[in-house]
Amino acid sequence: MKLGYLITPQQVCIDTISQSKTAVFHKISELFAHTTPELSLNELFDAYWHRENLGSTTIGHGIMLPHIRMPAINEPKACFIKLIHPIDFGAEDKQPVDLVIGLMMPANQEEHHLTILAAIIKQFSDPCFRKACRNLSNAESLYDLLVNGLLEPQV
Repeated sequence: MKLGYLITPQQVCIDTISQSKTAVFHKISELFAHTTPELSLNELFDAYWHRENLGSTTIGHGIMLPHIRMPAINEPKACFIKLIHPIDFGAEDKQPVDLVIGLMMPANQEEHHLTILAAIIKQFSDPCFRKACRNLSNAESLYDLLVNGLLEPQV
């Protein structure tokens, strides 16, 4: 699964400022608040903060996948943040996080939520894909990679 139907170019960013958990959750909330007028930045921040307090959403290899379900939305949405300054989120593998995929799902789509989580985890389990994300230096190129995946080498 590629993230094309979940993400827009405006929801992909390279973050040069965030240096704390709070700042990362604020940035995720900010990205979604701009495209989801039915939810306030504060509602989103509180939901992400509460979810993270239930258990870490790090998946290893410097990747974090904070995810929430919200009754006010009808379609799943994703955002992607590449952190210039990796942050320690207490991952089991002890690697600081530098790639964040925020996910927001409708509250009534639990099975779809789990399917999307599994697909994203599979995509980011690929070391070549992670390396490509880390090597790209602008949001437009990151968006293209997230939407189109890795391009096959030309023969």
